[in-house]
Amino acid sequence: MHLSRRSLLALGGALALCPRGAVAAPLAALYQARTIVTGRRPETTVPGLARCLAQVLVRVSGDQRVAQHPALAGLSTSPEAGVKGYSYRDLYASRPLKDEQGTRDRPYEMTVEYVPAEIDAMLAKLGSRPWLAERPRLVVFLAVHHIGSTFILSSLADQGDLMRESFKDAAWNSAMEVVIPSAETIAKAGLTVETLPGAPLSSLLERVDRKVGQIPLAGTLDWSKELLAWKATWRTGAGGMEHSWQVAGVNFDAAFRNGVGGSAQILSGNGDPA
Repeated sequence: MHLSRRSLLALGGALALCPRGAVAAPLAALYQARTIVTGRRPETTVPGLARCLAQVLVRVSGDQRVAQHPALAGLSTSPEAGVKGYSYRDLYASRPLKDEQGTRDRPYEMTVEYVPAEIDAMLAKLGSRPWLAERPRLVVFLAVHHIGSTFILSSLADQGDLMRESFKDAAWNSAMEVVIPSAETIAKAGLTVETLPGAPLSSLLERVDRKVGQIPLAGTLDWSKELLAWKATWRTGAGGMEHSWQVAGVNFDAAFRNGVGGSAQILSGNGDPA
């Protein structure tokens, strides 16, 4: 089920997809996870808590690998471990209730809050640690090649509306802030879909606001007729080095999670994405 969230905020010609300051959010905001559940009964809540446990461990550490760690299965057998509390938001709140379907199978966004010390202890068991430093803000320069259209993703343009929305979710999942540059910024940088893949990160660094911790994340998103899916490549800088990685055979939601999550993994000091 795809449930749309369309609240995009323009800030000085750029689109910030997380509230300003989210990267330095209080611990209570960092130690949260959320998922969609169908109804509010135990048979949907318990699997939702298991999904949220993996998510919060990634959010807190920045380390994408913990979601695939063999020991996570053992922790997930008690999905309520570390839970401080949880709440539901009715995603069909504006719709009237209708018989059995309307009460049992109504979709909710479940937000789970965790006890920081208990999540930190779980991370230690997985060989990881919390990433509590202020997090950089990613400015995404993305060249898109789709069937019959090519463009650089920009803020508030008609093209790429669902992609901007998807980046918002990817940013939240990694507790990062993502900014989509304006068309004006892209034009001033002289970027096109042809030149962006070869543009040095140093040149993109000149187009971001380093005073507020912004760094560039450059990428290409290509539709593959063979795979009937997307392929994405990503580049960012950390520790004076350029890091690159890629993913293929995915939808663009997964591609953007890979780009933002991979950046979080690098910037948190947990190595390059697989």
